[in-house]
Amino acid sequence: MSNTSFPVSDDPRHLRSPDEQVVNPQGYTRDLSKSDDEADDEIDLRELFGVIMRRKGTIILIAILTFIAALVMTLMMKPVYRASTTLQVEMEGTKVLKYDVEAESGSRNARDFYQTQFEVLKSRALAKRTMEGMGIESLFRGDQLAKPFFAETVDGLKSLFLGSTDEDEVDPFAEESQFETTSERVGKAPLEDKLIRGLTVSPVKNSQIVKLSYDSTDPELAANIVNSIARNYIDMNLERRVESAGFAKEFLGKQLADVKSKLEQSQVELNDYLKEKGLFKLGDEKSPGLTATKITQLSKALGEAETKRIEMQSKYEQAQRAHGDAKVLDSPTVQALKKNLVNLQSKYQEQLQVYKPGYPLMVQLRRQMQQIENEIDAETRTIRQTVERSLSTDFLAAKENEAELAAELERQKQLFVEIRDQDIGYNTLFREVETNKSSYDGLLTRLKEVSVAGGVESNNISVLDPAIVPFAKHKPNTRLNLALGLVLGVFLGTVVAFLLEFLDDRVKTTDELERLLGLPLLGMTPSVKGDDPVAHALMTVNEPSSAIAEAFRSLRTNLLFASKLGLPRVLVLTSAMPSEGKSSSCVNLATAFAQANNRVLVVDADLRKPTAHKRLKLDNSVGLSNYLTSQAETADVIQESSISGVSVITAGPISPNPSELLTGERLNELFSLAPDTFDIIIVDAPPVMGLADALVLSNRADATVMVTAFAQSKKRQIQDANRRLRQAHANLIGVLFTKVKTGGSYGGYNYYTDYYSYGADHLPNKT
Repeated sequence: MSNTSFPVSDDPRHLRSPDEQVVNPQGYTRDLSKSDDEADDEIDLRELFGVIMRRKGTIILIAILTFIAALVMTLMMKPVYRASTTLQVEMEGTKVLKYDVEAESGSRNARDFYQTQFEVLKSRALAKRTMEGMGIESLFRGDQLAKPFFAETVDGLKSLFLGSTDEDEVDPFAEESQFETTSERVGKAPLEDKLIRGLTVSPVKNSQIVKLSYDSTDPELAANIVNSIARNYIDMNLERRVESAGFAKEFLGKQLADVKSKLEQSQVELNDYLKEKGLFKLGDEKSPGLTATKITQLSKALGEAETKRIEMQSKYEQAQRAHGDAKVLDSPTVQALKKNLVNLQSKYQEQLQVYKPGYPLMVQLRRQMQQIENEIDAETRTIRQTVERSLSTDFLAAKENEAELAAELERQKQLFVEIRDQDIGYNTLFREVETNKSSYDGLLTRLKEVSVAGGVESNNISVLDPAIVPFAKHKPNTRLNLALGLVLGVFLGTVVAFLLEFLDDRVKTTDELERLLGLPLLGMTPSVKGDDPVAHALMTVNEPSSAIAEAFRSLRTNLLFASKLGLPRVLVLTSAMPSEGKSSSCVNLATAFAQANNRVLVVDADLRKPTAHKRLKLDNSVGLSNYLTSQAETADVIQESSISGVSVITAGPISPNPSELLTGERLNELFSLAPDTFDIIIVDAPPVMGLADALVLSNRADATVMVTAFAQSKKRQIQDANRRLRQAHANLIGVLFTKVKTGGSYGGYNYYTDYYSYGADHLPNKT
C-alpha cells in the first residue's frame, strides 16, 4: 500500500495550510441550487408523520385530559329542554274584498317579507307582551333563579377581568350622588332580552313554515312560553291590520274632501270658459267635432276625384294619340261599309279576268268602291270627333270637381285650426274636471271598501302544531361534547407536539443531518440496550451478525470510496459534544477493518478524558502523552488488544497542556506509521466545541468523520463544530449517525434489525 499522508514540513508545529489539497468526498456534491430556507419551506409528509409518532405520548395524554375535562363539564351542566311550535306564515292573507288592508303595503320581496317576520318574532315588543301576559317578569329578574355552585367563582373572574356585569349591583362604598348620576347616564339591559336569548326562529327552506323554539331548564315553562309567543304574534299581526285600516280610512276621508272641492272648482271654471268663448260642445273632449268629420270626408272625396281626374286625363290623352281608332273599329257602320268594300274588291278582281279595266262594268265597279271608301272616311272622322269631345268633356268635369273639393278642404282646414285654437283652453279645463272626477270616484270607492275591510278579521298567520312539553333534554349533547372534546384534545395535542418539536433543537433524521452539514451520511448505528460502554465497544467482535456490526461494516465499505484517493490512512473520529458514541465507534470500526485483514492502530487522542483503555481493558500508565513528550517511543506505547489485528495507543497520563503536545512534530511521526506498519490509523479525538485538540488532529489527519448522536446532538452545536473544523482546514468526508432508534417515527432503522439480523442464529457469536 502507498502512503497517502499529507506533506509535512520541518516545522515541528506544522499545520495544513489553506493552499494544500483537501480531499473532498467522492461522488457527493451538495445541491446548492436551493437555499436552506427553501428546503425548510418544503413539506415532507413522512417527516410530519414521524413527529406525530415521536410525540404520540404527549398527544394521547392531552387528548385524554381534554376528553375528561369535556366529560366533567358536560356532567356539571344543567339539562336544557326545547319546546317547539310550527307556524305557517303566508305573504298575503286571504282578501275578502278586491281591495283589502295589509299591515305592510306596497310590492314586497318574499325574502324581505319573511326576514321582517323573523325580526318581529325576536322583537322586544313581542317578548314584553308575552312576559306581561304570563306574569313571568319576576322569573327573568332573577328572583326565582337558583345559581349553580360555581356561579360565584365565575362572577368573580368576570369582575376581575371584565369589570362588573350585574346591572343591579351597586357599589356600597359609592356616594349616593355619584350613583344617581351614573344611573342617569347608563341605562339597564332590557328584561326582554333574557327571554329572547332562549328563543330560536328556524324557517323551513322553500316553504312557508317557520319553526319557533324556546330553550329552558323547565320543560313545562318552555312549552308555555313558546305557545304564548305564537298566540301574541298572531294577535299583534291582527292588531296591526286593524290599525292600518283605521289609519287608511281617516287618510282617505281627508283626501276625498280635498278632491271634491277641486272637482267643483274645476267644473265652474269650465262652464265660465264656454260662456266666454261662445262655444257649444256635445259629448266629451275625445269625440271628433263636425269640422273634423267634414275634413275627413272631404279628404276622402278629394282623393277619389283626383283618381277619377287622372283616369279621365289618361283616357283623353290616349284617345288623342290613337285618333279614336278603337271606337272606329267598334262602329257597326264602318264595319258594314268595309264589308261591302271587300265584296266589291273581290267582284272587281273576278271581272278583271274577263273584262278590261276600261270596260263600263269595270268602271262602274271602281266608282262604287270609291264611293264606299269616301263613306268610310266620313264615318271615321265623325266617330273620332265624337270620341274626343266626350273624353274632353269628362276630363274637364273631373278636373273642375277636383279643384272645387281641394278649395273646400282648404277652407275647412282653416276653420278647424281656428276652432282648435279655441279648444286649447277648453280641453285643459275639461281634462282637469275629468281627472278630479276620476280621483273622487276612486277615493269614494276605496273608502267604502276600507270601511268594510276594517271589520273583517282575516290573518295570514296560523299555528300548525302547538308546542308540547318536551320529554327529552336538548342540551347538553353528551356524545357531541365528548366527540368534540376528543377532537379538540387530539388537535391541541398535535399542536403541542409540533410546538415541542419546533423548540427541540436536536437532530433526529438523516435528511436533517445532511441538510445541516452538507456532508454525506457514511453510516448509521442503531441504539442498543444497556448502559455498559464496554459491551457497546465490543459489539462488532462479540456479535458479528448483529445490526450494529453490519452497520460498521457498511461504514467500512463507505470509507473505501469516501475520497478520490481511496481509504484514508489516518482517520479522525470526533464529535461536537461528549457522549455521542465516538469512542465506541472507533473500537467497532477498527474491529470491522481488522475483520477484513487490515492492520489497524487505534489512537486514544482524548488526553483530557480518555476512555479507550477502559473499553479494551488495557494499561494506561504509558501512552500517547508519553510519546508526544518524547518520554517513550512507538514500540513502548503500542499495545495489542484482545481483538485480532487491532493495536491500541492509549492516552497515557493526563497532561496539563494537551493542545501544545498535539501540535508537535511527534504526532506526524506517529501518523507516518501508515501505511508501512499499519493499513489505517483511527484516532479517537476529543469533542470539537470548547477545545482545540480536535482541530489540530483533524488538520493533521487525512480525513475526519464527525460523529453525531441521534436525538442528542443539537443543531447549533453541530453547525458550530462543522464551521470550526472547516476553518481549521480539516478534510471532512462525512458524518456517522449513532444511537439511532428503530421504528418508522425516526426515519427507520428496521433495515438493519430485520435484514442484517437474518441468519444470526446460524452464525457464531464471536470471530
